[in-house]
Amino acid sequence: MIFAIPSFIPVPSPGTMQMISIFSLIAGICFVGAGLLFLFLNKKKERNNILPWVFLCVGLLLIANHGLQLLF
Repeated sequence: MIFAIPSFIPVPSPGTMQMISIFSLIAGICFVGAGLLFLFLNKKKERNNILPWVFLCVGLLLIANHGLQLLF
């Protein structure tokens, strides 16, 4: 179903949306890397910290969401 978009709502071009998805995918990969780094650094100190898991979850969600957007 196609809805009319009012003229006062800015709609980016498909190329711009693709660039946003690519940058978000790269950010997701960086979040996963930082989460894994924090997880391994905290494992040596044997402290239970929630920050690495938050980074991992946010990174995986960004990768899944924007990866699917780039595929379709």
